Amino acid sequence: MMEGPDWPKLVGHADNRSGGHPGDTDIPVLWAAEARRDDNAAVIDPDYNSRSGQSLRLIGWSASAGFLVTVIVVRYEGRLFAASAWRSNQKDQRLYYEGGIS
Repeated sequence: MMEGPDWPKLVGHADNRSGGHPGDTDIPVLWAAEARRDDNAAVIDPDYNSRSGQSLRLIGWSASAGFLVTVIVVRYEGRLFAASAWRSNQKDQRLYYEGGIS
């Protein structure tokens, strides 16, 4: 399990995801934190969509949500910041169940 990221950037963003992405599920910080604590979480480092190479993708189970949550974590000045989170798509679900990218 990775060291915990700071969560402030996530508040007001992932928990209001449906405001900018109609039809998406709002992701409270609690759900993202549960995904991070999942012992079976898949960590893709760097994130396969990262342009800078400074972010990683964590895919884990949230018991409160009842589904997999993808959390994007960014490295900045030696610290980790949770930047975004959403209900995991099919690709991320597959990566989770297959144990990440090999």
